[in-house]
Amino acid sequence: MNRQYGALDFMVDDPLDATPRDYAFGVTDVVLFLKRRWLLIAGIAAIIVVLVGAMLTTMQPRYTATAELTLIDQRQQSTPIADLVTGVPLSRQLVQQEIITMQSKAFMIEVVKRLEAESGTLVIEPPAPPIWPVRMLRGAKRFVAGLIMPAPAQVPVAEAPSQTVGETAEGDTPVEGQSNDPTQEAAFVVLAADLERYGETAEQLSRMIRVAQLGNSYVIGVSAQSTDPALAARIANAAAAEYTRFSLNIRGDAIEEQVLLLRDRVDDLGRNLEKAETDVVDFQQQVMGVDNISADRLASQITDLSRRLIDARADVVRADAQYSKVLEIVSDRGAVTAADVLSSPILGNVREELSQLRIDRSRAVELFGPESSQVRAIDAVINRISEETKIETARIVSEYETELNIAETIAEGINNDLLDLEGLMLTRSRNAVELSKLRRIADANRIAYEEFLTIATESAQYRALQQSTVRLLSYAEVPEFPSAPRSLLLLAASGVASLLFGLGVAILIEAVNNNIKTERQLRQVTGLPVIGSFSKISTGGLRRLRDNLRIGNKSKMGNDELTVISEGHAVSSFLLNVMDKDKGTIVVTSAVAGEGASTVALLFADALASQEESVLLIDAKNSSATQPEQAPSADWDPIQIIRTEAGVPTLTLSSAAQTDPRLMSERRKQELMQTITAKYDYVVVDAPPVLSSAIALRFVRDADAIVVTSRWNATARQTVEACVQKLRDLAADNMFAVMTQVKRSAERNYEYAGFSKATRAGKASS
Repeated sequence: MNRQYGALDFMVDDPLDATPRDYAFGVTDVVLFLKRRWLLIAGIAAIIVVLVGAMLTTMQPRYTATAELTLIDQRQQSTPIADLVTGVPLSRQLVQQEIITMQSKAFMIEVVKRLEAESGTLVIEPPAPPIWPVRMLRGAKRFVAGLIMPAPAQVPVAEAPSQTVGETAEGDTPVEGQSNDPTQEAAFVVLAADLERYGETAEQLSRMIRVAQLGNSYVIGVSAQSTDPALAARIANAAAAEYTRFSLNIRGDAIEEQVLLLRDRVDDLGRNLEKAETDVVDFQQQVMGVDNISADRLASQITDLSRRLIDARADVVRADAQYSKVLEIVSDRGAVTAADVLSSPILGNVREELSQLRIDRSRAVELFGPESSQVRAIDAVINRISEETKIETARIVSEYETELNIAETIAEGINNDLLDLEGLMLTRSRNAVELSKLRRIADANRIAYEEFLTIATESAQYRALQQSTVRLLSYAEVPEFPSAPRSLLLLAASGVASLLFGLGVAILIEAVNNNIKTERQLRQVTGLPVIGSFSKISTGGLRRLRDNLRIGNKSKMGNDELTVISEGHAVSSFLLNVMDKDKGTIVVTSAVAGEGASTVALLFADALASQEESVLLIDAKNSSATQPEQAPSADWDPIQIIRTEAGVPTLTLSSAAQTDPRLMSERRKQELMQTITAKYDYVVVDAPPVLSSAIALRFVRDADAIVVTSRWNATARQTVEACVQKLRDLAADNMFAVMTQVKRSAERNYEYAGFSKATRAGKASS
């Protein structure tokens, strides 16, 4: 293969060469494509341009008049916070706002009123309907929009009872944000009346006026378009002059509404400020007792109580230790033994008296014996003193316990007093925080009140000094030349668009055209050697060619017929050289009917006869006999039926078989072919199409060469490929391909670059 095919491989077709190309197509290929289809592209472009020109002649010229306005932005020298927040300069916002205002229905109504006041009733002719291409495009756009976003379903709305202006239905509550201002409602009534009276005229006027910013400046152009140049200028001037008053009224009304809103807001802020200050005073009265206590005094009391609490808790710990120690001694040693370690005057006297009694008892035991009355008397006294010791010890323990309880009670009391003081301090702190909060609210309300009061005062003063921000730069003059339609521009645009459309149609035709147009394509599709081609000849010339060849008369033929005959001689000579046989059978067939197989077979037979060869042409296509029918006999010889006096001997298969060729047996066909090949050197069989009849397939095994014909730029690739594949399935051998009805003038536009030069050089050398 000599190229790597791409998406546009249908545009080019090169012969086999030794240098493959790594691109799909080049400039030369594009030139060849344009040569092939320039007439189609030019025809489509010419038709579209003529249609556009015809439609332009039916359009009425329109004139455009433009007046210029300039805007004055007092904020140009500043950088307001809105610029930083929105990222869009206020100057641009101002221009867009003014343009939107000029395009509003309310302004159009004011312009209609001004025009009627200047010249009476304003009559505007309805615009002419657009040309049919525009209508088609709009209809297609509406259709596509309806498919993408269908119209919402209509919801029935119950009619409300009529009410007069300012009235509300009984039991209805006014909606939040809805204004009950009688002035605003009256303005709505006036606007509704104006819409009913001037709405249709204003709608027509809005379609005639175009408002746009001129460049990046503050200049706005007000353009009016009409078939009457004077009317266009009058409308543009009226709109420009009326907008000065209209914008001033809008700004005045807006400022007045702003002043009213500010006044309402000031009243609300005044009430909020009064309430906040009242809340501060009331709260101060409620917490006056707490506020009168000094913070230092409260802190000193808390410190003193904390110190006393520490001392009391120390006393509790000390008393608890003494009490626990006494209890431990009493439980371990007894009350009498414990008295030895306790400090008490009574216990001291008892201990001295008890010591003396023990000494006396020892002496009495030594003097009187342990069982004497003296000893028992001393023991009784000792026992009595021991009981007194126990009583005293118990009293001392009880005294320690009482001291512990008293210390604990004192500590608990001090702790309660300390908690009360801490709670009082916490309450005082909370009250201080709440009081600070109320004071901040009051201060914020006071600041907002003062700011809004200042703004309201300045707005009221600004309304009295309000000036228009729009100034008229230039009036519109009556135009002398129409602005639409732009015939030259539209014709140029339609010419370019039609050329592109024609080019697209040509590319589409090339892409969908699957017919074989070159010998190389035929070779690629069939895989067969292409031994030649035959030039295109008209239907009448083709008929004359067949009739003259059958009778052997070539004197009345034209140049086209003689050219085809010479091409047939060249192809047959090449075929005989390829066959390399002195005798043989040549089967000429095609994929479908109309491929010129009969003409090729006749040309082959004529070429062989011209070389003084014994040749017979078998017509296997026609089912009816061309010769008178004869009854078959025992010594029947088909050659006696087909001999002619001049031209190419022709045998009609149905006449030779004396039956329908489709019903002829194989044995009868073999006998017929043996008889014919025995008397003729070459037999040319004009076989039916392979894909539409099975008769051609019966001659496959008898053929020494099979020639498949394909009509130039008329036979599909798949058709020829199916025909060849069917022949190969039957083991057909020595197959060749030829191309018929080749239009030589167009052939060079499908071939490689330099094909015409090579062809001319070949003809010159021959």
